[in-house]
Parts: sequence; structure tokens; C-alpha cells
Amino acid sequence: MSFDSIMNEKKVREATILPENVFHSYQGEYFLGQTELITFGGGYNGWGRLVNPADSNVNMFLNAYTISNYSGEALTAEAWLSGRLPGRGIISQNFAAGNQAIIPPPMPRVNIESSSMVPVRPTEGTHAFVRRVEPLATLTKHDFQGMFIIPPGSSFSLFFLSPGKSQGYARVAFGWWEEKI
Repeated sequence: MSFDSIMNEKKVREATILPENVFHSYQGEYFLGQTELITFGGGYNGWGRLVNPADSNVNMFLNAYTISNYSGEALTAEAWLSGRLPGRGIISQNFAAGNQAIIPPPMPRVNIESSSMVPVRPTEGTHAFVRRVEPLATLTKHDFQGMFIIPPGSSFSLFFLSPGKSQGYARVAFGWWEEKI
């Protein structure tokens, strides 16, 4: 039997393998964005988060975050899952759909929020891990591939501890996708 006849018999198909985040971008489900500038220091803290509203009807899958430290001192950030955060969150308008070929671009159901100069630490929730960011540097953590799945009514937060008497300035960026429940 010849190679050509084997190929015709088996009807070979092509397959394209995409990373999950690229697949979700193609589907119009991947988003990226950043907080407003977060200020903390002098005994006051700050935070940035992705919050999945209780009525969103989507699960949020965290793919990446970055922390940009604009301060002259290292900063400490605590990651919290579903923490109750102090202060009033400001909703950021700095976001975009990953797939800009879809007209009009999809809108996320998840919000990016931040708050500056809050007097206390989070309560409830799960303190997941700590990150240290050097002065005037950006820490990038990516390719979580949906490792953190945030349901409606929950959040993923980065909480910045006061560096003492000096002032700290940071911005947080996120990449995530959303899947309907």
C-alpha cells in the first residue's frame, strides 16, 4: 500500500493547539487592565483587586498580574482571596478586551478596583501569599493558566503594607478570562 493511499484512507486532519489564554482571547473572553495609582505610607495601606460581582454569572480565571513600584523603597504586597478590604474601592476604567478584532469589543463583567490610604488590614478571606517588589521596579507573574478561579461574589486582591513613615506608590495590572456559569 502506498503512502498516498494510506493518507487518503485515514483522512488526516490538521489541528491547531492554542494556549488556553490565547483561546479565550480569540473567543472574546480575555481581558487586561490596571488600577489607578495606589498611595500608601505613614501607617496607612493600599490595595488593588479584581472583584467578581455577585450577579456577574461568570467565573473569573486569573492569568497574570504585575505590580509596579514607583517608590524609592521596596514594598510588600499580600495576596488575598475573597478578603474583606477596608476603604472604598475606586473602579478603574483602564481595561480592554484582548481581542480587539471583535467589533464592538467585549466588555468584562469583572471589575478592577483600588483604594489608597486605608487604616487597617483585610479581614476574612484567605491570605494566600506575600510578594516583595524592589524600588522602581515591576514584578510580573504570569501564565497562571486559570489556577485561581474566582466565582461571583469573590475577589483576588493585592494588599500593600505601609512602608512606615515614607510614602509608597504602586499600580497593579491584571490579565484574566471570564467563562459563563
